Amino acid sequence: MIGASVTDRDPSAQLLLGRVLRPERPAALAAEYPLVFDGRFSGRVIAVEEQGLVRSGCGVLARDLLIDGARLRVGLIGSVATDVAWRGRGLAQRALDQAEEWLAAEGCAAALLWADDPAFYGRRGYAALGRELDALVPASALAALGQDPGVRSYVREDAAAVHGWYTRHGTRVDRSAEETEALLACPGMETLVLQREREVVAYACLGRGADFAGTVHEWGGEADDVLALLGEHARRARARNHHGPIAVIAPPEAARLVERLAALDARISTGVLALGKVLLPEPLCALIRRFASPWQAEWDPQALPGSRAGVVLRGPRGGSEITAEQLLATLFAARGDRSQVRELEAALGAPAPRLPLAPFLWGLDSI
Repeated sequence: MIGASVTDRDPSAQLLLGRVLRPERPAALAAEYPLVFDGRFSGRVIAVEEQGLVRSGCGVLARDLLIDGARLRVGLIGSVATDVAWRGRGLAQRALDQAEEWLAAEGCAAALLWADDPAFYGRRGYAALGRELDALVPASALAALGQDPGVRSYVREDAAAVHGWYTRHGTRVDRSAEETEALLACPGMETLVLQREREVVAYACLGRGADFAGTVHEWGGEADDVLALLGEHARRARARNHHGPIAVIAPPEAARLVERLAALDARISTGVLALGKVLLPEPLCALIRRFASPWQAEWDPQALPGSRAGVVLRGPRGGSEITAEQLLATLFAARGDRSQVRELEAALGAPAPRLPLAPFLWGLDSI
């Protein structure tokens, strides 16, 4: 008999996920993702049992995204794992079913995840969404930048200042100071800060556990100050005999920093933010009404041929019916592709210049 349940960090479920995902150090997984596995925070673990033992599971976490002044609740899914001996029996599917059900009950409009096998999740209705800027910077160019005497390693007493810089990002997860402090203690991560007189004016995080090797995935501060931190990261990496490029992840709004990196011969590309699936369409319809006025959007259980559920859109000169997947692509198109928006602008008779939106999750927010 197979059963799926949401656990409050069942030790056996944690042990399975750690054993599958971190076979050399199973206990490390919990330290890497404290918001899921630490009892102080709101994450949970999904456990699928067979013959009385946990055979598959994943982590789940409900978060509020702040996007251009709006707030959207989404659910994160991560650390999906199945015991090697029990694969091929649909247990991961059961874990994902339960994860999506729990997140929808928590009011999450969409589920987001990151995956090495997009095809597996594509069959469940997940599709690429959003955009981020990815810079691959020659370490030699960064290391050649002038050294700033204010750069030093992060210490716990810097947590409040770092969190303050995090909250200056207009597009982010609404994260508490306690959550930021816990995340800054993740193993396998080097965080540097830049201090001027008594104030921390910038920070940059490189690596995180088994993820983000050679990647600065979260940072805050003015562009030149962040560059000073990247330079020190590069010098320290070279001292560890790592001479490959440094990757830097940035939101689309970080034009100034990206320009400075491009001047250092960085290779800049536009990536996707995550894979996403609609769970509750109405909050997404509300975003359409907010950011694409005079468009109107309503979820209708019988909008599409064959009495299938969909979204009814209306504008000054017409209407259109779209699927939940098209709704997500309209709001958060992968790599900022506006083709879906342009089709709807023509059909509805009104422009929507603010679409698609560009939500952003920094590296410490992934699970």
